[in-house]
Amino acid sequence: MQKKDLLWLAPIAAATGAAFAFDHKTLDHVSTSPATVNAFRQTSNITGIYLPLATIGTTLFAGTVRHDDRLRETGMLGAEALVDTMLFTSFVKFGANRVRPQATGLSPESGEFWPDGKHFSGADSFPSGHSAIAFAFAHVVAEEYPGWKIKLAVYSLAAATAAERVGGREHFPSDVLVGGTLGYLIGGYVYNHHSAFAKHRIQFSPIVGGKTLGISLHISPSHDTEAGDTGSQ
Repeated sequence: MQKKDLLWLAPIAAATGAAFAFDHKTLDHVSTSPATVNAFRQTSNITGIYLPLATIGTTLFAGTVRHDDRLRETGMLGAEALVDTMLFTSFVKFGANRVRPQATGLSPESGEFWPDGKHFSGADSFPSGHSAIAFAFAHVVAEEYPGWKIKLAVYSLAAATAAERVGGREHFPSDVLVGGTLGYLIGGYVYNHHSAFAKHRIQFSPIVGGKTLGISLHISPSHDTEAGDTGSQ
């Protein structure tokens, strides 16, 4: 995290606070029609789960067959980002214990965190896992292929997934906003730490010893740069 990140973290934090305030009012305007709800839910599974999985498999296979390192890496890092995101959001879901909205309306507990101070079965609304996965995968692809058309396509699909989770009454707006932000950060973390094509690789390491406590920061050039330097010597 750097100071420049405040330029987007501050607005995201403000938007999240606003989303929490209007979560219930927003869901009151979302259709409870079974056909509409099911359509949104099925579409969100396609754009948020099946499409990323299919793309991961395709890029891994095509990259291996064509000996395309970038294409193969896209599949590998996309898979890593997906797994990391699933694990992280699962832990957050368990800790937050927020009750989901219902397909037919809002129960008294909907949107509550740890209602009555006890674990509520099936309370896994916060954050949205689909939105997190979609944005994590989108970030990896957008970094590997930074053309504006690719970015527009992948981030549009991720944003659509977030909207579909609200339209399918699976989540509140704050759930998808936080989920998308977490996914974006995880996708960027995976790319910056493991891509052979990243401009710089950034690593943080804890320093603990005696009365010393701190964090070391190591920034190294990408594999491409290192390979190029070696070839020029």
